[in-house]
Formats: sequence, C-alpha cells, structure tokens
Amino acid sequence: MRIDPNKLSEITRKTVEAARGEQVGEVDATAKSSQAAQADQVSFSHQARQIQRAHQALSGVPEVRQEKVAQAKRKIAQSTLEIDAEAIARRIVEGGI
Repeated sequence: MRIDPNKLSEITRKTVEAARGEQVGEVDATAKSSQAAQADQVSFSHQARQIQRAHQALSGVPEVRQEKVAQAKRKIAQSTLEIDAEAIARRIVEGGI
C-alpha cells in the first residue's frame, strides 16, 4: 500500500473522526463498520526474522578488531611480521577473503 504524503493529513483527520464516530466525508456507515472490523497486520518471513537477529547480534561487534591491528603494527615496527603468502592465496581462492 502506498500512502501519498500530500494526503496524509486528510487520512489522519478522517481516521480520528471515524474513531470518534463523527461523519467522515464520503464514507458511509457500511464502509465505517467494514473498516473498523478489519485490523492491519504485518508478518515477517522467517528469513527476515533471521536477518534482523543477525543484524542485532552484529551491531555490538566492532568492524575492526583493534587488538589485531595493534599486534600487526607492533610486529611491523619490530620487523617480525611473518606473512604466509600461500595461506593468503588459498583463502582468496576458497572465497575466504
């Protein structure tokens, strides 16, 4: 359903008037009772719920692991950083990087 922002105030006014039981523009009593009987419902798919849970779990995890960065900087400064090129290539080929 699309809601036109230009008609939002009119929709809000009609909703308030309908809740108060007042006359609403061109809406007759049958339409009012039909609208009142129907309730809006929202349901999320299983996949959407999983994505939401994953997003919530990851929101507390920092994007960069600062302790790893600090350790690498220390090793670079001390010229002791060892790089395993074969392991890096293997991870790239396997899709791990």
